[in-house]
Amino acid sequence: MYFLTACLIVVVLSAVISYRRSTTLSRNPQGRLAAFLPAFCAAVFALVLLEFDRTQGKQEVGPFATTYLLMLVVSFLGGWFLGVIVGLPHDKQQP
Repeated sequence: MYFLTACLIVVVLSAVISYRRSTTLSRNPQGRLAAFLPAFCAAVFALVLLEFDRTQGKQEVGPFATTYLLMLVVSFLGGWFLGVIVGLPHDKQQP
């Protein structure tokens, strides 16, 4: 129960931060690339965790620490994605 609450907090905080970052950085092409940098880092970290979990093998029943870390990384990516999508500049046509 507490871990799911922590995941929800990570989703909300990363969404808010990425929303603010994407609105300020989306004004130029280099800023757009900088807005995607946290997602690239989190994806690499998730791949490393998946490989680490695969090489460790199953030693006991129940969730592992790497599974918890992977869930937090996925929560961060989900919140980041929501924040970037909402923060993208919308093309508004003026009448």
